[in-house]
Amino acid sequence: MTPRKSRKKPHKAPPPRRQRSRLSRSLLILIAGIIVALAVHAGVAREIGYDAGWGSWFTQDDAFISYRYARNALDGHGLVFNAGERVEGYTNVLWVIWLVLAGVLGNDFDAAAKFLGLLSAGGLIVLAGLLARGVWARLGLKHAEIAGVLGALLVAVNGSVAYWALSGLETAWFGLLVTASVWWWVRGSRMVIAGLALAAMTRPEGGLVWLILVVAEWLIGDGWKRALVVLASVGVLLVPYAIFKLVYYGSLFPNPFYAKTGFAWEYFASGFEYVWLYFQHYGLWGIVPLLVLIAVRPLTGRWRILPLIWLVYTVYIMAVGGDVLRPHRFFVPITVFMVVSAIGGLGWLCARTQWKQFSIWVAAAAAAILGVWGYIAPREIITSTRALEIGLLNKMATLADRLSAVDPTPFTIAVSTIGKISYDLPGRRVIDMLGLTDTTIARHPEAIPGNVSTWKERNFNVTYVLSQDPDYILFSTGHKPSAPAERALILHQKYRRNYYTILFPTPRRNLAVHKRRGDYAGPDSVWPSIELAHEVNRAFNFQISDQLDSSLAVLYRLKREGPGDFSLPDEFISNVYMQQGKYDQALASADTALAIDSFSVTALQTKLAVAQRLSDTAGVMEVGTLIGRVCPWMLR
Repeated sequence: MTPRKSRKKPHKAPPPRRQRSRLSRSLLILIAGIIVALAVHAGVAREIGYDAGWGSWFTQDDAFISYRYARNALDGHGLVFNAGERVEGYTNVLWVIWLVLAGVLGNDFDAAAKFLGLLSAGGLIVLAGLLARGVWARLGLKHAEIAGVLGALLVAVNGSVAYWALSGLETAWFGLLVTASVWWWVRGSRMVIAGLALAAMTRPEGGLVWLILVVAEWLIGDGWKRALVVLASVGVLLVPYAIFKLVYYGSLFPNPFYAKTGFAWEYFASGFEYVWLYFQHYGLWGIVPLLVLIAVRPLTGRWRILPLIWLVYTVYIMAVGGDVLRPHRFFVPITVFMVVSAIGGLGWLCARTQWKQFSIWVAAAAAAILGVWGYIAPREIITSTRALEIGLLNKMATLADRLSAVDPTPFTIAVSTIGKISYDLPGRRVIDMLGLTDTTIARHPEAIPGNVSTWKERNFNVTYVLSQDPDYILFSTGHKPSAPAERALILHQKYRRNYYTILFPTPRRNLAVHKRRGDYAGPDSVWPSIELAHEVNRAFNFQISDQLDSSLAVLYRLKREGPGDFSLPDEFISNVYMQQGKYDQALASADTALAIDSFSVTALQTKLAVAQRLSDTAGVMEVGTLIGRVCPWMLR
């Protein structure tokens, strides 16, 4: 029997002129959306504090680590943090190279970093539009160009993208390389090889993206042969970089890998909190991640990588404990994948219901809700974090300036927050007490049971730090020991006996630095319980929150149960009494502190304040003379 011929008319491709018209319309709509997105992005940037001038824009403290490496390279010392010490204390070699090139051309490091970060944010917005349009079209839905505009807008109003694009760090640039690599991989372009190699040289997580795409090439791409090509090609491009690392630094892994990583419950717990907070701010309490997972089913072929790479990368973020730098820095490189996958998942759900013809309007309404919520929800954490960072930078800049003024020698300083202060102290050796730029601390950390804090960098080696006899030791929060390394220092007799606190007055508060008295030949016994440091921290927290009686209770407990060579309890008992107007008790406690440590400027300052309040001119002159012997600049 002869089969009946189908009466269905064959599908005719639209004429070339109509194809060009559709293409032109799509491009115009996408370009218009990108322009609007960039305007919104700039508005978000201004809202969280970015002004019109380069000099007033916020810079993350960690960015100055890269700036110091770049400046040392330009000064002929090589890619080092301290002259003569070959330690790979950065994890962004490509970013550092960009800074060096910018410096060679006479450009400011910070301006160059912000310039490339801003361009990278624009690139992320463009790729979000292209990928969202492609996902919508892949699902056979109409108005793909409008879906592209929605994707671009959602990335543009993302406060974390705006925040990190202008922070001085490589975050947005790395996100652009990752997103571009995935875009090229979806399209089957060979450019993916170069993109992955550049991403791996920008951040260690680039290696994870490389591995994900190799596996994806094998399972949902062109098979294992092509996967081997991607694996080998990127590997060949990275061989010169690996050889340089081995020859110059003696290690394939950067030093922060040893300083930051670890396998403990605390990492997984903090990672879960980090991811969950992101879901609250940008995921509508898990609804958006659910749409991403839904998109895995309808997306076929190479397009399925978009939700899958977001899922794998999110699991990685949780496994490593999230990030110490807020807000949501680790999620910026995969923001585009969440946005476009969620748009695709929502469109697919609409297509399976009677809402198919309204799917683009449903997506537009959902994008509006997500955009508004994503703008409002993280606003407080973004603005507060920026304010804290600006305060830290101002404090470190002031301390560097004051130290340089009173001590022009090439001194050594140990500090737990090394960015801005190290950049403002060129030529001085800076010991990172967290081990990011020190191999001994990173690879041979000490362990003290119970020495926990909110800091992600938990490695320390205080015995080693004290053996280096730094001229100054600086805590990130002044007197109060916050980092595990700072708390461990409190336990050491050598620190308590051979370092005293000097103060630099500022309009708002006194800035504290711990200065070495001289050569120390005495013993260095270690106090057996970390509770000593925790109690010091509690006392300061109570005092900061104006719970003075609670602070006094803790300080008196420290005085009774702590080491006898520790003047700090009496110093701040005196300070609390002075705040309460109990001048006799304040003076008595100050004298007790001075009997333990005659260099106690904190006790002397309390006595000076009491003398001034009592109009005791002779007392003011006497105490002023004593302060002048220790901190003469305070009198000036």
